[in-house]
Amino acid sequence: MPGGSGLLAQACERWSEVVSEAIAVTENCPSGCAQSCADCLQIFRNTYYHRFLDRRKAAELLKEWGGGLTLQHDIPPKMPDAPAQEGKMPVNKAEDLLKGMLERAGFSGGRWQYDIQFGKPLGGTSVDVYFDGDDGDPGVCVYLDGLSEHIHGNPETAAKDRAIRDELRSRHYEVFEIPASELLNRDAMAGHFFRLARILMGKERAKSLRDDPAWFAPP
Repeated sequence: MPGGSGLLAQACERWSEVVSEAIAVTENCPSGCAQSCADCLQIFRNTYYHRFLDRRKAAELLKEWGGGLTLQHDIPPKMPDAPAQEGKMPVNKAEDLLKGMLERAGFSGGRWQYDIQFGKPLGGTSVDVYFDGDDGDPGVCVYLDGLSEHIHGNPETAAKDRAIRDELRSRHYEVFEIPASELLNRDAMAGHFFRLARILMGKERAKSLRDDPAWFAPP
């Protein structure tokens, strides 16, 4: 899931809203398609299943199932828990570290897990933290990389990530990539924040953040 762990719990807590939005999507396709199209159900990730998608059947089933969830049983793990690896950290901890540093450095207005859609063939992307541009211009996309090696280590997935980020740049978004392994490296983070602040805050503030990285550790 984009953004790592935590999203499933949030979806379960707000399941009635999820179902309501899903019904709205399936019943009110902007194109009024017969079964499915890029304006309702078809995205890049379900390309292989487009021929099976039927928005009217989906709406019918969603209404039948309702907006409640009932726990029937736990799902036991099939694999043992992986031991902690040197230099690695849980997704939530990495995101919390970055969020804390951004807040202490004065980067305000960032939106986490911000969705940008391109349409076919790329589909879209979930940006870890997004800062709006001025007057509706494309903004700044910050990706926290290296949290899921089993995903991003896949050559096909890595190629798609590059294509998506190249597409963002071609549409005049600023794209920053911060390796999760550098979150504990003050000098590396000072460099990232210097470049980010030059765009969002101006040169003087950028120099201040670089030369006095008090934001790196909580008080």
